[in-house]
Amino acid sequence: MVTKLERFIREGRSATAGVSFKSWQGMAKAEITAALLAAESQEARANRLIDRLVLLGGAALSTIGVWGTALAIGQAPDRVLAAVLILLAGLALLWIGGALGLRAPLGRFRDDRRRAALRRVDDLHRQVRRLEVDLKSRAKKLQAERDAQDEAP
Repeated sequence: MVTKLERFIREGRSATAGVSFKSWQGMAKAEITAALLAAESQEARANRLIDRLVLLGGAALSTIGVWGTALAIGQAPDRVLAAVLILLAGLALLWIGGALGLRAPLGRFRDDRRRAALRRVDDLHRQVRRLEVDLKSRAKKLQAERDAQDEAP
């Protein structure tokens, strides 16, 4: 976001004037608003996923409880059907546990990748700024040499 704002300021600059504060302020507000909305929507999606997994876990536990009790007291209409339903509910619980257990490591991996990408962008940005400064100094030197040659006779 900061890089976008800096690019907006640099590209909007002219020989006579820079970017007006109102223009920069409007651009900053728009960028910050977009970033906040994106973060809020991502958090809402994560919360929806957790809610769905908890609901599915509750249904699986209820299934295990009902059919397990029916098997235990000998009231299941079909023992094989009850066993299959309990097995499927148990597998659903294992899947939910795995999904919730893997969220944290996968999130850390994603965050590490994002940090590495930001470091690369910062390094590239620093290199571009260094090159910009070098080019300006070379341009001044060449201009000074040209002016010296024009004055000499």
